[in-house]
Amino acid sequence: MVFGILKTVGILLEVVLLFNLLIVVHELGHFLAARWRGLKVEKFAIWFGKPIWSKTIKGVEYRLGSIPAGGFVAIPQLGPMEALEGETDEKGSDLPPARPIDKIIVAFAGPAASLSLAFVFACVVWFVGRPVGEAETTNVVGYVFAGGPAAKAGILPGDKILAVNGSPVTRINGMGRMGDSVAWNIAVSSSPVRWNTRG
Repeated sequence: MVFGILKTVGILLEVVLLFNLLIVVHELGHFLAARWRGLKVEKFAIWFGKPIWSKTIKGVEYRLGSIPAGGFVAIPQLGPMEALEGETDEKGSDLPPARPIDKIIVAFAGPAASLSLAFVFACVVWFVGRPVGEAETTNVVGYVFAGGPAAKAGILPGDKILAVNGSPVTRINGMGRMGDSVAWNIAVSSSPVRWNTRG
């Protein structure tokens, strides 16, 4: 019971951490593009709501909000956003207008940064590997749902499934190598499934 609760809390924390990492990277894309294109950046904020931390460095207010969701980069030349960012002393009309190409680059920089982060994660998974459950490493049945199709077919926990419809299998789940898993062979079967097991 306690282990299940701790596992759920851990998963929720991982989701929040990854979500916030994506926000930071996305907003950083907008921020860096705006600076590169010479636009005025007023604020770089992570999270919404009343700031719990704020510091101004070289004319940019960096802050952390109190509501742990979202973020924004205040760029007055791109349009007023007082409803989201709060009142500002500097209006976009007081600054040189942003060229259309600058607006396009800044707008696309956030999604481009997000895609870059996804690509980095994909490379990490490619080189390091992903978590693999026991069902993807063995063809031994660990659990049989009472009244389910496997139970009706006479399969018992501990049985080793050697083949499905004549195709040899080495694991219960997985689709990495086509045809070597029980789940894959059942999914592509167009006829009643025949099992070869060893108890």
